[in-house]
Amino acid sequence: MGSLLHNFFALQRMQLKNCNNITCLKIPFNLQQLKYLEVFHCSSLQVIEIEAPILSNFGFMGLRQVQLSLGVALQFKKFDMSFPGVVSYACTNLLSNLQYVEALSLCSRREIIDTPVLPSKFLHLKHLSVDLNAMTFSPTYDYYSLISLFDASPSLETLVLNVLQRKMLHESIVRDTSNLRQIPGHRHDRLKTVKIIGFSSAKSVVELTCHVIENTTSLKCLTLDTTTRHPWHSCLTNYSGKCLQLRADFLVEVGKGLLAIRTYVEPKVPFGVELNVVEPCRRCHDLEPLS
Repeated sequence: MGSLLHNFFALQRMQLKNCNNITCLKIPFNLQQLKYLEVFHCSSLQVIEIEAPILSNFGFMGLRQVQLSLGVALQFKKFDMSFPGVVSYACTNLLSNLQYVEALSLCSRREIIDTPVLPSKFLHLKHLSVDLNAMTFSPTYDYYSLISLFDASPSLETLVLNVLQRKMLHESIVRDTSNLRQIPGHRHDRLKTVKIIGFSSAKSVVELTCHVIENTTSLKCLTLDTTTRHPWHSCLTNYSGKCLQLRADFLVEVGKGLLAIRTYVEPKVPFGVELNVVEPCRRCHDLEPLS
């Protein structure tokens, strides 16, 4: 692979997919026109070394962590990574390489440790997406720790968080009498759109949501989606004309999430901010009212 790449001087876009015999991928300096690199599902890959000088868009998706070695002069504009533990990995190992990134997407099905406090900031980051969608996310993970990533991004314009769990095991805020955690944060004056998918009654999710609201002066639209988000689950798009049936325990958690929104989130939403609450279709599902 290495000798082959050395011959493609004018290559501008490269995608590797299901190349399962590669353990180390080296993108050499002489690929001076390469701007886009995507690496998907290369199961044996352990190391990626990038020296291509003008590479600005990078995407990686895999089932396990890879070691990234990035040229010091690289200035990424768009950076997407997906593997278990990627949030803590990116915050710990890649911060210096992402100083110029404008769009950052991190997807992880498992985080062993909480998101660490960042020693510096993503000064140019405008669009942040963090996807922690899982069947069940570890109840020891503190969603509230994501504020370190949020507060380190002073230029944010859009924020999308996916915290969907089919079976929520985190501590619920419903009937919790303790106070919400509050810490001083960066005041965002550019962030206009926030969307949280899989909103639940997990106390740390509610605390994170309230932190975002309280520290954003420019917010225009806040969407809290308590559904699974899949369009084909809806009766509006399903050929049968009925929603895909949701598990009873999931619907119970939806009810708790809606109660958490009414109790803790709605009172904090400033006048003029559009609050969109997405819930399962009531024609096809029985949502037990909670109070």
